[in-house]
Amino acid sequence: MPGPRRFPLPLIAAFFALYVIWGSTYLVIRIGVEYWPPLLLAGIRFCTAGALMYAFLRWRGVPAPTWAQWKAAGMIGILLLT
Repeated sequence: MPGPRRFPLPLIAAFFALYVIWGSTYLVIRIGVEYWPPLLLAGIRFCTAGALMYAFLRWRGVPAPTWAQWKAAGMIGILLLT
């Protein structure tokens, strides 16, 4: 019979991040809908998440997107909304 299993620290950190980030998202939605229209709140959330991801990747040394990549991403975003 095998001995007790240890949980690796990255697994515990992943579950902690999942519960804290996901749980805080629902809390912010509940509070935010009282003050802003739902679509504006969703737009603010997505723009904030995109800015944080962009800043993190730039901090990690990933090169900035080219003008063609920005145009393609913008076109995809417009098509997703329509």
